[in-house]
Amino acid sequence: MPHRWILAITIVFLLLTAAPVSTVRGEALNQSAPEVIKVGIYLIRAGSLDITTGAIDVDFYIEFTCPTECGDKADFEIINGTTKSKPVLLEDQGSARQPTYRVAATVFQNVDLRKYPFDSHDVKIVIESSNYDNSTVIYEVNEETTAIDPNVFILGWQMDATPSAQIVDQYYEAWDLHYTRYEFKTHLSKPALAGWLKGLLPAIFIAAGSMFALFITIKNIANRVAIIASALVASVLYHLNFTSRVPPIGYLTYGDIFMIVNYIVILLSLGATIWILRNDTPENQEFIKKIHRVEVYVIPSLWLGLHILNAVWIL
Repeated sequence: MPHRWILAITIVFLLLTAAPVSTVRGEALNQSAPEVIKVGIYLIRAGSLDITTGAIDVDFYIEFTCPTECGDKADFEIINGTTKSKPVLLEDQGSARQPTYRVAATVFQNVDLRKYPFDSHDVKIVIESSNYDNSTVIYEVNEETTAIDPNVFILGWQMDATPSAQIVDQYYEAWDLHYTRYEFKTHLSKPALAGWLKGLLPAIFIAAGSMFALFITIKNIANRVAIIASALVASVLYHLNFTSRVPPIGYLTYGDIFMIVNYIVILLSLGATIWILRNDTPENQEFIKKIHRVEVYVIPSLWLGLHILNAVWIL
């Protein structure tokens, strides 16, 4: 009898300790791996980039490739914009494993204008699942369908014809959830010639006009005051018009510093001219001539040196 009781107690003990293990193993077996969905965007149209808001209109096809039927796992949101329309086009006459959407949307970019008017920007389209976190759906870049149509252009910009795409993990701390994002990106840059001709060339001519006035002889120095003062007013007016296309930002652009250098040079020219007028007496003629010779060389050299420093620092 004692042996039978010992055997019975041992069996009961083994059953009690084995039950939790079998339960844990059953839960582990019931957990399914997240479904990997390939995503590709084919850009077919892009509007003009509005640097005051960072908005740009885009049309594109987006294709999802699922290992099984996609269903609502292909539902998506454009995180950095608003969708105007997204009708679904199913490939292979209704195959639900490769749903393709034709999307019209407005996407917003974080524009950096420090190099304005020679600025360049990345245009992004950020896609995220509408319904599932990364425990259920994981995106993967489809290199074959991530491309830009050769006929796409953006007037006034040079666009990189070869886009890039990456998968980014997005963590929402409030819900302790991770989502995967697909980021489509292409690069826009402004032609250098357009930046000079449409942006800085008028300012160069205004500053050059004020420096040419330095060659006016001391006998006609009153005319120099009128020319330099006019150049100062013209620079201010042009600067206001030049920056009217730039939104209110908390830093100086390359164009702003360019105009500030012009202000410094024009004010120095005006200050030197007024000093000569105030001290134009017979006993100061030799000293005034020396000052005149010095300013003819120093002021243009200072103007050129400051602009070179600005270009090296910003560009």
